[in-house]
Amino acid sequence: MSFDTRGDPSPADRLPLDLLVVTFVSLATLVLAAFWTGGGVVRTGFGVVFVVFCPGYALVSVLFPGRTSHVPNRLSSIRERRMSPVVISGLERVVASIAASVVLVPLVGFFAHYTRWGVRPTAMLLAVAGLTVALSAVAAVRRLRLLPDDRFGVASLALPQRLAAWVREPDRPARTALNVFLVVGLVGAIAGIGLAAATATSGERYTEFYLLGDDPDTGNGVADEYPERLTIDGGAEVRVGIENREADAQSYTVVAQLQRLDDDGERIVERVEIDRFTARLEPGESIEQRRAIAPEMDGEELRLVYLLYIDAPPTDPNAENAYRSVHVWVDGAETDAAGE
Repeated sequence: MSFDTRGDPSPADRLPLDLLVVTFVSLATLVLAAFWTGGGVVRTGFGVVFVVFCPGYALVSVLFPGRTSHVPNRLSSIRERRMSPVVISGLERVVASIAASVVLVPLVGFFAHYTRWGVRPTAMLLAVAGLTVALSAVAAVRRLRLLPDDRFGVASLALPQRLAAWVREPDRPARTALNVFLVVGLVGAIAGIGLAAATATSGERYTEFYLLGDDPDTGNGVADEYPERLTIDGGAEVRVGIENREADAQSYTVVAQLQRLDDDGERIVERVEIDRFTARLEPGESIEQRRAIAPEMDGEELRLVYLLYIDAPPTDPNAENAYRSVHVWVDGAETDAAGE
């Protein structure tokens, strides 16, 4: 597989067209993600190329700015390292770019996890795009420092002809067949990733909903130490937590009920709403609110239920029609002995 760009420097040799395209795809992906809510196929196409190819191509271009790369050959008798020129074909650059992207993007996510922004879609998009543009700029500088005849570059914009010349080797039919197989495999792999991204199920998106009590020693929220008894004179509180992992901004409504069940603990015989509040969260955002519990019932083994709804709840909120629900058991209202 050859990439013949010999001769007088063309505009593509003087201007790093491939790096400009990589930069354009990165910035276009940011714009589409920020301002275009429709066009799923277009957004998915740009997103797949951006994630699977662009960061790795920019890195490979930094490492190999020329048509050839010099690698160690052997050590001479006086232990001087000799360098041997190696031609890196276009297909090898593509394969190396995809492999490098597979390493770079998770690495960005690893470091993002330890920042204040975390591994959120917007933060990851900005980080990967910024890294790609920065690497493309460094690659352009390194390439332009070389002599025109030594620079790597896409010498023609006639894509079908260039691809045919890129793949076809008339004197080596076996090599041509291998090149075709590799190209078809790469196209299939990228198409598969795009299809997976376009048809991803909503099961990967969820809202975390939870209740916390107060640690008596530290005062921090813990999944324990919930109020056990409600009193008329003494207040009780729980912490209600919501975290949006739906990939889109969501408006939530939380409804709190005290419920009395029958002797078998299967059927609700009485219930009363004691609290309700709303919250709007951006993707990756979370809140944790202290909510007072109104002692509206007496008796033992009452169920304190918190129901979560996206947007407005129905007229008859219950665990069956709630998006999420959590509950704890409490004993009902009675006069605080300290206040008698």
